[in-house]
Amino acid sequence: MFIIDFEASSLRKNSHPIEVAWGCRTDAIESYLLNPDCMTGWTDWNPKSFEFHGITPEQLRKHGHDPRKVAKKMISELAGQPVYSDEPHFDIRWKNRLLTDSGYGPSLVKILDLNTWLARMARTPAANQSVNDLVCTFECTQNSRHRAAADVFWLLEFVAHVKQNC
Repeated sequence: MFIIDFEASSLRKNSHPIEVAWGCRTDAIESYLLNPDCMTGWTDWNPKSFEFHGITPEQLRKHGHDPRKVAKKMISELAGQPVYSDEPHFDIRWKNRLLTDSGYGPSLVKILDLNTWLARMARTPAANQSVNDLVCTFECTQNSRHRAAADVFWLLEFVAHVKQNC
């Protein structure tokens, strides 16, 4: 099971991904800032986005990778694999934009709803807690998140917690 997370330039229709991370273990997370200058039409930016993820356009230009190279790596590692997101509505949109704008078919990487998977796990006969209960007990021991790699790490840890407690 892989977990994926994106950060984006905004929540508007023409937003684009600015960071992506994925992993199947906490010690093997791939994380990339995406340089919007490498892509035609990646000009959207909402200054309020910085308040959420703390990434500036200058950081993207200085430290960001060519999105086409990241898309190629994403496909080589994630195509045909179970990939989950806790916010699939948004992450599918930004995955599709990254892959399509990089010249790939967006269906090469399919993102599934982690919340649905967690709810199924919590409904197993051995489960004695709801997903909300599990989140509450787990969040009390974890730091805040809002960057792609940190989100993936947190979610992988949470999935392990759910597997252990259900």
